[in-house]
Amino acid sequence: MARNIIIMDSSASMRRIIRTMIQATVNDAVVSEAQDAEEAQGLIEDARYHLVIFSKESSNKKWLVFAQKRLALPEAQKTNFILFTSSKKQDYFEEIKRYGIQEHIIIPCAPNALGELIIRTCTHFAMRATRRYSVHDTRATLDQGSNSFPAEVINFSEGGVLCELDAPAQLHWFMPAMIRMEFNLDGVILKVAGLYSVARRLSVVDSNSDHSPKRIRLACRFISVSEESKNQLIQVFRLIEKQEDTFGHEA
Repeated sequence: MARNIIIMDSSASMRRIIRTMIQATVNDAVVSEAQDAEEAQGLIEDARYHLVIFSKESSNKKWLVFAQKRLALPEAQKTNFILFTSSKKQDYFEEIKRYGIQEHIIIPCAPNALGELIIRTCTHFAMRATRRYSVHDTRATLDQGSNSFPAEVINFSEGGVLCELDAPAQLHWFMPAMIRMEFNLDGVILKVAGLYSVARRLSVVDSNSDHSPKRIRLACRFISVSEESKNQLIQVFRLIEKQEDTFGHEA
């Protein structure tokens, strides 16, 4: 999942410097820019942003109140905030903390310092809007045209699936695929089909002797799911949660 980030500052050159630092250290960042609080608020209200990095000069009390409200939202909707400034005055740091903004960074700074702060503030776990499930021995099949590729499911949610599979030359990972999944929940076999998906991230798990990929891990996002398939997924989630509750009571 990409980290959607806004850089807010009145200076285009400063925004460019911060953007370059982010892109040098955070490889999944999607960066937008805003020159003032009004423009940043418009971006946030129109789309899902995980983080705003803003300067003292581009903010005001109205902006801090807006940030306070965004930070108070449920995890799936909240936005995090980081102040960047060349000042070391503690009074302003204490003021922004009163609005719930806990993080700041003093510039100039090393790109790694900013990258580490972003990753700590904007974790993948916190970015997930829906729960992820993991069920032992869940299998998937990725269909592309006349080709089918079996895969092992690592985890899944209503929004996508992380799976591991051999890396055949016929697999065009950058093209959409239709995914089918099969679950064995303590002897109850459930199937979900018709999950039209696109790959969001690929990593190589194992390599051949010639260094070509042997086995890959593929994170896919569902982009089109029929009503029937949604209902099948809901049935799977409910059964997993029911079994978890039963196990919890027995424990």
